[in-house]
Amino acid sequence: MKLASQVRKSGARNAGWVAAAFCRCIASAATLLASGAALAEEADAGAAPAATALPARGSVFVDPLGFLLFGPTLGAELGIGQYSVVGYGRWLDGGLVAKSLFESSTDKFTFSYGAGLKGRYYFGQGLAGPHVGVVFEALKTRTENHTDRIATNNLVMVPELEGGYRLGFGSFLVGATLGVGYALQVSLIPSRSI
Repeated sequence: MKLASQVRKSGARNAGWVAAAFCRCIASAATLLASGAALAEEADAGAAPAATALPARGSVFVDPLGFLLFGPTLGAELGIGQYSVVGYGRWLDGGLVAKSLFESSTDKFTFSYGAGLKGRYYFGQGLAGPHVGVVFEALKTRTENHTDRIATNNLVMVPELEGGYRLGFGSFLVGATLGVGYALQVSLIPSRSI
């Protein structure tokens, strides 16, 4: 009986998380690793770049403000022309908002993480300026109820749409992104393994 009650409580809490969790604003600082123009100058100092070549750029980024939201994030981005692909990972239980959505007086939010892929289109060149994109993120969460000795593991898939703006400061990029998505609970696995 306690196990069924725990599953119902966890499901209700996740429904609230579904509605609120992924309207988020992420501020990220990115460090530019390489640009197509710089690589072309190093490879052929005297040769003119081809007229049809698209500039390629890459960056790595960290989102330390994630400690306030849905966990700190580390990722990498590779772009060609106005398109880019982003891969990232997040430490979900490190964020204050994430903790408030999963923890209760009896449940403890333990090590949880996420990973995702983004496809972005920039309206300007050089991975800067306004952008829009699609995101797919997978989250693995765990809550533990030490009173009932139950641990609940969740697998959540989150499709999102995002938009944002990024400013370039030399080799550094700073931007903000707003993403809206829906968290789909794929599995809820209660166990007595605490």
